[in-house]
This record gives sequence, structure tokens and C-alpha cells, in this order.
Amino acid sequence: MKETNNAWTINALLAVILVLLCAVYFNASSKSAHAAGGGWDTDGVMALTTAADNERLILVDTKKMNIMVYKPLGNKFNLVGARNYEYDVQIEDSEGTQIEKGNGKTYMEIFRIYHELKNAPAKKP
Repeated sequence: MKETNNAWTINALLAVILVLLCAVYFNASSKSAHAAGGGWDTDGVMALTTAADNERLILVDTKKMNIMVYKPLGNKFNLVGARNYEYDVQIEDSEGTQIEKGNGKTYMEIFRIYHELKNAPAKKP
């Protein structure tokens, strides 16, 4: 009977030690990783993925106003497109302009359209 009590005591102590070790391990490993700047601050850079035919990684730098698109190739990421959208966001209304048709516009085309709209006489709503 004494041997049975000792076995139960040893098993109970081992169970308590196991629970404590698990608590310490999971508490230590659950600390989140943070981007530059700590917390959710990413210094103006966002990373997005697409689930299109070809998976892509998209980085958006909101401070420099750049969009970069990467395609995975083996163990590497290849840059397949980059675009500055500084003038895209400054065009207030693209209705009736050259933007609404076609396959999109390049940076230089948007730059030209922006300056054309900026120098055009104001329209009445």
C-alpha cells in the first residue's frame, strides 16, 4: 500500500512539473514577432499575398508610395513589377479621362494626366 501511495505521489509531482514546463514553454514561444519599430508599426510597409494563378507577394511602401510585386521561383523571389503611385492618389476624379479605358496606365502616363488635370480649368459639379 505504501508503494502505491509513493507511486501516486511521484506521478502527481511529475504531472505538476509537466504542466509547469508546458506553461513556461508555451508562454515563452507565444511572444509575437514584430516588424521594424515594434508593435504593429511597420514603418509604412505592408506585405500582401495573392491567390491568383501565380502566387505573388506584394509589398506596398506607403511612405515612398511604391508597389512592388514579387513572384516565387524556387527558393527565391523575383521582382516582376514595381510602380510608384504618387500621382495616382492625387488625381481626384478620373471620370471622363483617359484612365477609365484600356489596360491601365504607366507612371509617366499618370504623371502627364495629373498635370493636364491640374492645369485644366475647374469644372462645375
